[in-house]
Amino acid sequence: MKHKNSAWKIALTVALLLNSAASNAITKVTVGGTGAGHYTTIQAAVNALPSNGGEIDVTAGTYTEQVTITKPNVRLVGQGAHASSTVITQSYWAQKSNGSGGTVGDKGSSTVIVTGAGFFANNITIQNTYTQDGNAETQALALYLASDKSVLRNVRLIGRQDTLYVGSLGCSSTTCTPARSYFYGVTIEGNVDFIFGDGAAVFDNCVIVADQHGSLGGEVTITAQNRHFTNYLSGYVFYNSTISSNPQTGLTNAFLGRPWGALASNIFINTNIQAPINAAGMIEFTPGSTNNLPTSYFAEYGSSGPGAAGFTAKKREKYTVYLTSSQTTQYQPNNFLAGSDAWVPTSVF
Repeated sequence: MKHKNSAWKIALTVALLLNSAASNAITKVTVGGTGAGHYTTIQAAVNALPSNGGEIDVTAGTYTEQVTITKPNVRLVGQGAHASSTVITQSYWAQKSNGSGGTVGDKGSSTVIVTGAGFFANNITIQNTYTQDGNAETQALALYLASDKSVLRNVRLIGRQDTLYVGSLGCSSTTCTPARSYFYGVTIEGNVDFIFGDGAAVFDNCVIVADQHGSLGGEVTITAQNRHFTNYLSGYVFYNSTISSNPQTGLTNAFLGRPWGALASNIFINTNIQAPINAAGMIEFTPGSTNNLPTSYFAEYGSSGPGAAGFTAKKREKYTVYLTSSQTTQYQPNNFLAGSDAWVPTSVF
C-alpha cells in the first residue's frame, strides 16, 4: 500500500507540474503563411493574443500598416535572415487629419505604437517613409514607445524627424511614472530630434545614423530628451555605441542633441563618433529663445573618433560634465535601469 501511495503522489506531482507549465506557456501566433494561428497582418495577430500577451512570429516580408500594442508582454520577432528581411512600414505624418477636425499628432503618425509593459522586439525593421517618399520634412515617427521594461534587440528604426519616441508612462503636476527601455544592437536613423521623449533608456552597442537634413549645412540633432522633474528615472544613456552619418562626410551642423526641456539628461559612454559632430556636442533647443543648457545634464566619457575632437580637447559646451571611469558604473545598463524591482534588462532574450 505504501508503494501505491508513493506512485500516486508522484503521478499527482507530475500532473500538477504539467498543468502549471501549460498555464504558463506563451501563446504564439504567426504573421504570414496559412493555417490555424496564421494572420495576414501584424495588427490582427496582436488582436488575437490573450490579454496577457504572447509571441508574434513575423514571416520575412514587408507589412504596410500601423500597429498598436496595448497588451503587456507582447513579443514581436522577425523570422527572416536579417532585421532588414522583415519590415513594418507606412507613411503617416503628424499633421495628417484625424478625421475629426484635428490632426493625428506625433503618436498618431507612428508606424508602431507600444504602451503595453514588457514589450520585446527582435530581428525586425520598423520605419516611417514619409520624408523619404518626397514629402516635406516634418514629424513622422517609426516607433512610439511608452512601455516599462521594454527590450529591443537587433532592430532597425528608420525615419527622419522624430524617428523614435521613448517616453515615461505619464505625468502629474509634480512627477512622472518612469518607463525603462533597453536597446541592444539596434540601428536608429534620422536627422532631427530623432531620439526624443522623457523615458529612461540605455542604447547598448547600438548604431546611430545621423542623416543629412536638407543641405549639408542643415541642423542635425540626434536627441531631444525632456525630463520633466528630478524625482523620477529619466535620461538617455549611449553605451559602447557608434554614431555614423549619411553622408559619411560633409555635414557641418550636426549635434549630439538639444535639450527639449530644462532638465534634459544625455550621457555618452565609450562612444565611437565617426559622424562630424560639432565640437560643442549639444546645442540650445531654440537659440536666443530657450535657456535649457545651464540646467540640463550632458555627460561624456571615453568618446573616440573624428566627432569626439571637442570631447578630447574639452571644448564641449561649457556645462558638459566630463565623467571619470568610476562615475560611469551607475550608467551600466543593469544599474541605470534596475529600478525598485531590480530589473536585469541584459538577461531578456
